Amino acid sequence: MNKPQYSFSRLDLYERCPWAYKTVYLDRIPRAKNEALETGQLLHGLVADYLNRLIATGQPTDWDWARSATPKEALADAMEMWKRFYGTFALPESLEYPGVENRLAFNANWQPCDFFSEEVFFRMVIDFHFRQDSLGVIVDWKTNRAVPQTVVKDLQLRTYGWGLKQALYPEVQEVLLRLHFLRYGKEREIILESQDLAGVPDELEARISVIESDKDYDPTPGSFCGLCGVTAHCPVMSQALAPVEVLAPANREQAEKAASLLLTLQKMEKELTARLKDWVKENGSIQVGDLVFGPAPTVSYDLEARKIVEVLLEAGLNQEEVWPILSITKTNLEKRLKKLRQRDLLDQVLSSVATKVAEKIDFRKLSS
Repeated sequence: MNKPQYSFSRLDLYERCPWAYKTVYLDRIPRAKNEALETGQLLHGLVADYLNRLIATGQPTDWDWARSATPKEALADAMEMWKRFYGTFALPESLEYPGVENRLAFNANWQPCDFFSEEVFFRMVIDFHFRQDSLGVIVDWKTNRAVPQTVVKDLQLRTYGWGLKQALYPEVQEVLLRLHFLRYGKEREIILESQDLAGVPDELEARISVIESDKDYDPTPGSFCGLCGVTAHCPVMSQALAPVEVLAPANREQAEKAASLLLTLQKMEKELTARLKDWVKENGSIQVGDLVFGPAPTVSYDLEARKIVEVLLEAGLNQEEVWPILSITKTNLEKRLKKLRQRDLLDQVLSSVATKVAEKIDFRKLSS
């Protein structure tokens, strides 16, 4: 059996769910892809290629090359982030020893070694780095939807800083870690000093020792369940719902069983939710992993279209900019016309607007 190798992403997966860690890294069952993962991988690849191009040519920008590198088919969300990035990013001047997607590896004594060496104990990949005099700089690309107000010196960021200083720039006094949020073109920075980096190996070893002493790898259901990528094999899911062959159907019979289960769950959801809400109202909130099912304050707004239009027009927007903001759905339009006893106008309205055809996979009544 190969000796275990670690990275911060592995430690993080264990923290989220020990069972998912065991399934992915010990049992070698690959994680299913999801939109967030695919978006992150695509953006990191595009940004890395672009940076390598700029460094090689000595240019601060190269929009023509970036446009030519844009994939013909990709998620709209990813393409929007990519265009925002290359349209606003300029390679800083006077970079010393820059590196893109630099793979760093360390042995059990926390000394640098080859990334694919048999003695590797811990690995990391640094998105973009360079040196400016006595300052080491790390830029980490993020596709998150949330942008924190401040950056915390957590173990992950300190691990990157420690790795940069240990393997690449041992002479730097401080490390500037810059998080670049590609979705919004915003950045957050934090300075890591020598005392912030000194204890990193000991902290990593402490977390690794917890993993290596674990004999059970119990699953921990929570908010991460939708992202773990191995839900179809999860014992909690299979015990609560159905065997793995139904959760991950491989033939038509299994697919029919899965569809029956899905239909049953859809019918049960409203009743189960209503009963659980009644219980919570009487007995208090329920915690499941890192999630809480219970009351939370909400705010709703009576957005009257006429008032909204008046405010926006007075603020300087023109009508062409205002109308798209007032989104109207077919369902809402039908309800309003029915309430006005003018349901027959629906067809007239729908025939006057452009249509978009899309495919939706869901249950529907069988045609007779």
